[in-house]
Amino acid sequence: MNFEIIDNVFQVAVFFAAALGDMVYWFYKRDRLYIILALVHSCFMMGTLYFVLHLVIRGVVPQVFYVSEISWIASYLFMHTYQIVRYRIKKIRIAKIPVICGAGVLIASMWSGIFGPVFLSTGIFAMVAGVIVFIAVFRILYEKEPHGVCYCMIVCVVLEVALYVSSNFIHDYTRFNLYFLIDFVLTIVNMLLLPCTVWEVSRDDVY
Repeated sequence: MNFEIIDNVFQVAVFFAAALGDMVYWFYKRDRLYIILALVHSCFMMGTLYFVLHLVIRGVVPQVFYVSEISWIASYLFMHTYQIVRYRIKKIRIAKIPVICGAGVLIASMWSGIFGPVFLSTGIFAMVAGVIVFIAVFRILYEKEPHGVCYCMIVCVVLEVALYVSSNFIHDYTRFNLYFLIDFVLTIVNMLLLPCTVWEVSRDDVY
């Protein structure tokens, strides 16, 4: 069996379970952070679902998959929305290391052409990913709070870029390889946003 199908089905299942867990916690806690997480995971799931359905039904990888690209970009936009809502009372200032990290992600995304020849899609992702990393690195360096979510977001962005960079060198998607290893780890780390959020919010409630 084409390993790409296995990989994508695994992603759809994990993101569906994560989105379901997000909704359960929202009904229990009534905290909009969990709604935003549900949107993060649902967008990842829907983009991947479109991709895998095309692959299964048509038997070929879609040469143009704007539906998936829009969904994947939307998931990172919601990830940034999570940061805005979660840290809205925190002041963010320009600092050297966070700026370098954010700019590095932006440049790497643009250089790798993460969404192929579509400059607009790549540019939007690059800017959003750069801002996500900037805010996450800033909080890790300058704020004394749990940073599990920040680490997860940084790893998600870095792995997303690495995934597309590796795809430039790997052309056999019928077998397990580095591309799928990165994709599996990306999926698991993204799913960890929920337990990290639960833990951090519970600490906020205590203190």
